[in-house]
Amino acid sequence: MNISTLRLDSNPITTATATHRNGILGCNGTYSYRFNQFQQRKKTASIVVCSTKPLASVVDHQGVNESGLRRIESLSQVSGVLGCQWGDEGKGKLVDILAKHFDIVARCQGGANAGHTIYNSEGKKFALHLVPSGILNEETLCVIGNGVVVHLPGLFKEIDGLEANGVSCQGRILVSDRAHLLFDFHQEIDGLREAELAKSFIGTTKRGIGPCYSSKVIRNGLRVSDLRHMDTFPQKLDLLLSDAAARFPGFKYGPDMLREEVERYKKFAERLEPFVTDTVHFMNDAISQKKKILVEGGQATMLDIDFGTYPFVTSSSPSAGGICTGLGIAPKVVGDLVGVVS
Repeated sequence: MNISTLRLDSNPITTATATHRNGILGCNGTYSYRFNQFQQRKKTASIVVCSTKPLASVVDHQGVNESGLRRIESLSQVSGVLGCQWGDEGKGKLVDILAKHFDIVARCQGGANAGHTIYNSEGKKFALHLVPSGILNEETLCVIGNGVVVHLPGLFKEIDGLEANGVSCQGRILVSDRAHLLFDFHQEIDGLREAELAKSFIGTTKRGIGPCYSSKVIRNGLRVSDLRHMDTFPQKLDLLLSDAAARFPGFKYGPDMLREEVERYKKFAERLEPFVTDTVHFMNDAISQKKKILVEGGQATMLDIDFGTYPFVTSSSPSAGGICTGLGIAPKVVGDLVGVVS
């Protein structure tokens, strides 16, 4: 395994090689408008590349030679961009830069607690939470994998915002039929849970991520595929809401709430259907067709549920292992991992 770092700041790009040789990720200083935006808004950042393949030459101290550009283009067929700290390192901007060299950009874990801010060629700002950051590149297909928890009102709000600003999403976003649905009441429970913990609170984003993953793990959650079976959807949702009401005295639940949610999600189901697919099959088929795939991590390694600063962590695996479980692909196909440090 080759490991190296590339420092990005407001000065010309410099490189510093870590304990292992090779694997420098080079970027042309005039590479693109969005790369310049990345430099300006992220004054001090490092990109750490873990590579399974050697590199014949490295970028010079200005990072503008031909070998540097080839290094970006020669990233593995399946590569990942992960945060190395506690998030907010600038992963979304880097994914936006790299996306033009990939056919697919995929999210594998987390939910709307991942905030990625990117800019288009005109300098317009887009704040994304569920839609992968590759969406601004017209040739890129975006996948929301089975490991993601999906808040449909938030997803549609993002899609509407993108479409209103001239970014086409039709036929460019796929949502896993295995992804779990995050409901508004999960967000309410998140707040109730934090209040219950009092001075020992976790400090969550209160976007319902933890409660939704809890539903998934105790096996009473609802998945995107359940929207295709509206005959059983109300009963499943009733069980989920009843469980929440039994657990939290402050959570008020009654027949009217269930009826309103069912009617709401009938409409969501109709709108979501064109986006839904078996992404596990899709991803593995894409790999067999030699499509290039970039995985966009949410949060960061130090927030990993197993390897982070527990209990002050997120509820998923934003480190390398989450790529395989969150997309249903084999470990052997994962190549370069680009870790971003701020």
